[in-house]
Amino acid sequence: MTSLSSVISIPLMLVFFSLYSIGIYMDFKNHHPIRRLFLNLLALSLTLYFLSQLSLDEPLKPFGYVVALLLGVKSLEEKRVRDIYQMLLLSLFAVSLSTVYNLSLGFLFLFLLSAFLSVNTLIFLNLYKNTGERLLNPQIYRYYLYVSTAFFSLIIILTPLFFYLLPRTQVPLFDLWGRGGLKTGISDSVSLGKVGEIQEDNTVAFRVYGLPRNLEEVYWRVVVFDTYVKGTWLKVREEHYPIPRGKGEFVYTIVLEPSYDKMVPAVDYPYSVLRLEGMRAEAYMSTGNTLRLDKEINRAIRLTLSSSSQLYLQENPERYTQTPKDLGPGMVNLARKLSMGAKDEREKLRRVLEHFSKGYSYTLKLEEYEGDPLEHFLFVSKKGNCEYYASATALILRLMGIPARVVGGYRGALWNPYGGYHIVTNSMAHVWVEAYINGQWIRVDTTPSYTPPAVRKISSLALIRDWIVSFWYSNVVGYSSEKQIRLFQALHRGLSSELSLKRLKEHAGTLSFILALATLLYFCINFLLGLRKTPENLYLKTKRLLVSRGIASGEELPEELLKLCKGKDFYNSLSFIVHLYQRYRYSPYRLYRDELEEGYRALKSLKRLTDNYRRS
Repeated sequence: MTSLSSVISIPLMLVFFSLYSIGIYMDFKNHHPIRRLFLNLLALSLTLYFLSQLSLDEPLKPFGYVVALLLGVKSLEEKRVRDIYQMLLLSLFAVSLSTVYNLSLGFLFLFLLSAFLSVNTLIFLNLYKNTGERLLNPQIYRYYLYVSTAFFSLIIILTPLFFYLLPRTQVPLFDLWGRGGLKTGISDSVSLGKVGEIQEDNTVAFRVYGLPRNLEEVYWRVVVFDTYVKGTWLKVREEHYPIPRGKGEFVYTIVLEPSYDKMVPAVDYPYSVLRLEGMRAEAYMSTGNTLRLDKEINRAIRLTLSSSSQLYLQENPERYTQTPKDLGPGMVNLARKLSMGAKDEREKLRRVLEHFSKGYSYTLKLEEYEGDPLEHFLFVSKKGNCEYYASATALILRLMGIPARVVGGYRGALWNPYGGYHIVTNSMAHVWVEAYINGQWIRVDTTPSYTPPAVRKISSLALIRDWIVSFWYSNVVGYSSEKQIRLFQALHRGLSSELSLKRLKEHAGTLSFILALATLLYFCINFLLGLRKTPENLYLKTKRLLVSRGIASGEELPEELLKLCKGKDFYNSLSFIVHLYQRYRYSPYRLYRDELEEGYRALKSLKRLTDNYRRS
């Protein structure tokens, strides 16, 4: 029932757990006062009630309620074997429902525990059906436990093989119900102070593979804003452009967590989407040289991207020149002051950069203020986070007659040495400015260099955990039919190469040595196993002795051996050995070590007596 915790609300889960706990207490006391008919009617009525709440928004939750309810009600009944079977089946349904909402690594351990307990329960139920309430030798229970554990281990060993080799569809079976998950810190608008809140969140936004370990200050472009309205930057207009053919100057792969929007982060400057795995969607280029998909990203996906050192889209800069009419007079005067006497646009830009490099500092803790937030930032506190710097810079540049726009995305990446990839977290969310100077867009970032406090808290243990999660999503959750085809192709190429006549001739000596070593190892193991003092070895040595003496043919069963040797001098020794073997093999009673030693002494006596029998 624990597996349903991601499906069922906490109050109802507590109710169902209470029913389950009461059922355990009633089993312990062996007292079940509630009639089965009443419980069945209660279960039927509540099942109909929950199923009446079916909707397209949450189509699986009512079924989760029903499964949890039936488990709770069944726990109140007196347990027969068929009731246990029914509860195991309901538990299987519970785990299956939970996979739609939870595919995390933690759920894997819960699933393995559930599978182990289910396999053990089925095997011991079979024992109970055949023996009833009768007490058995503890050795039998241990034997059944070994068998059930071995069976479960075999399942675990074979499951990966079936997982990777059985055919699968390109899209998930339950594609209708996207699982809730991460939402990234970038959206279609950004308000003053908003990014600062996001920078306290260390949730992974995406992982990057294929880029050099020692990246310089890298910028991840996501969205471009064009309009400033009362403390908020908006993306008012968005146009679609086809993805350019070919690829940019460098290629890399990102695994993007569910963001529930259509935006794809890419190293500045994005050029193309070369491959998309995990969902069916088309990619396109959007206003501001940003990448988009035509469907919401509601699951973890893998994209192979290419980027360039220059913008692919060189748009008309006129749309990035408007300023709001309610700008504070201080900012207007500052822009006039900085542009006074400047020779050209580059001189103006240099003065803006110098202005923000003196007396300003970065902080996530903003002071309370009244009035215009940018006026307060520029002339009072001179402290703020990246959206304050970017907003003030862009508006001042526009007031100076330079087209400017605010770009939202991420800055930086954290190298994970355990997995050999980069991590970009929500705490790395960032906004900066692009200014149109001499016919081209130039990145302008006046925000002082800083490391988000949340990033400094990431420990080595957290990196190890993220590597495990990354491996889980890449090789289990994200294992697609496309990857399966590539696996088969690689296996075919490898086997064709290794099994060719030329390669076999090259490795003939090595193969012969391995075969000889394996044969020698086989005989050594058999020899060592034969030296062990066990009831089976005792009986086998006895049979071989009788065959070598010409007394038996070796095909006789134990009782036939006794019948064949009845009345002979060595019958008592043979009878002791045979009965010892039969007791070990077919009786529930334990065989003790001193009895086995006595059996080997009887074998010595048997050798002496059969020698005398043959001479006589």
